[in-house]
Amino acid sequence: MAPKFVLVALVSVLVLFVGAIPTKVSAVTAVTAPTPTYSAISIVGEIFCKSCKLPGYVDYLHASPVNGVLVRVSCFDKNRNYISKHTSSIAGGFFYLTWPDVAYFNPKLCGAYVDWSPMSYCSEAIYGPSPIGGAELYLVTEKNVTGGTEATYSPGVIYLGAPKGAVCPNS
Repeated sequence: MAPKFVLVALVSVLVLFVGAIPTKVSAVTAVTAPTPTYSAISIVGEIFCKSCKLPGYVDYLHASPVNGVLVRVSCFDKNRNYISKHTSSIAGGFFYLTWPDVAYFNPKLCGAYVDWSPMSYCSEAIYGPSPIGGAELYLVTEKNVTGGTEATYSPGVIYLGAPKGAVCPNS
């Protein structure tokens, strides 16, 4: 009597599962996270001279901050147009700018560049490898602000070195 009862129970369970299987299979599409949309974008970084011990020298970086360096951030927009914005480094080698075209900002299509240094003995930019040249931008912070989300990107520290034949003062 028990084997018949077990067989009926298994058939009932099988009917329940088969009834739940869809008869038409649809294609599965991959779900990707949406790209964040920002209401404001800031780009910050620092410029340091790697070849000279100047005022403000930082031991752990083995470099000195450079003021008055002309920094350019350039990006390609969605139509592959080149957009650039310039600023100068201030005390401590710090630079800051806001990006005007928030809707089409893509940090993977951007780079930070040194266009000019006030010191002839420390004017060659040292960039790491980058697909578009210059220093790559990385997301530092995102924060909620009135009207949306503000993102801050940075190339980190951009180092300058001495051009061939240049000599540091007081070295």
